[in-house]
Amino acid sequence: MIGSILLFAIIVFGMYVASHRLGGLQLLGALALLAGGITFVVWPSAAQWVAERFGVGRGADLIVYFAIVGGLFAAANFYFRFKRQEQQLIAIVRELALRNARLR
Repeated sequence: MIGSILLFAIIVFGMYVASHRLGGLQLLGALALLAGGITFVVWPSAAQWVAERFGVGRGADLIVYFAIVGGLFAAANFYFRFKRQEQQLIAIVRELALRNARLR
């Protein structure tokens, strides 16, 4: 039952990612995450096998470690996007202020 729910959630995530324009590296990362998620849900022993190759005790621990690293990348992406939008907004407001100053 939980496997079906997880598989459904991963497929919905894949459809969400597919509906947005992503850069090459972002798309590659999302597809790798999607493929890994589907693999680990369908074959749970695969997580243990990969964990052993990385020197991690359990497959669940490996998944948590990857989730933490992925969360950090997502947080950094949001931060840099916010800063980029902030700079764009500053440029727009500055331009509007200069235009209004000339008109008066």
